[in-house]
Amino acid sequence: MKLKRDAITGIVGLSWSLIWFILIQTQTKVPKKLLEPGPRLLPYVALVVVGVSSLMLLIKGLRDWKRDPKPDKPYFPKGGVLKVTKSYLMLVATAIGMAIFGFLITAPFAIFAFIYDLKGNSTVKPLNAAIISVLVTAGLYLMFVVGFQVKLPMGMLFG
Repeated sequence: MKLKRDAITGIVGLSWSLIWFILIQTQTKVPKKLLEPGPRLLPYVALVVVGVSSLMLLIKGLRDWKRDPKPDKPYFPKGGVLKVTKSYLMLVATAIGMAIFGFLITAPFAIFAFIYDLKGNSTVKPLNAAIISVLVTAGLYLMFVVGFQVKLPMGMLFG
């Protein structure tokens, strides 16, 4: 039986959701005076969103397979593996940048780079991308520091 891409993606998403749920349960230590839900709630919300989305993809993939059991096109079109590898390396560079320079310096540059990486054939003006990068950085900072009361990386140079 050759499953559709949606079904395979759903199975992988459900598996990772279960693995991460177990890891969070076994690895997370909760401070004694933490007021719930606090910052500990965010991973569970993300897991529920990923789990429900994966379940819906699995159901859609199985339903599509019943209608038409012919296999889908390959996951990655020509050059797709290179694009995914480049995006992954950008994430690694962002993590290293945050460890060295901190969130506030690294995030705008990383967001700007991701906008250009994900734009595809669309045209994006550099000024618009820069404004969006700064606004998203400010929004994330406010959400995590003020809303969730989570400290963001300060970096080795400034921490």
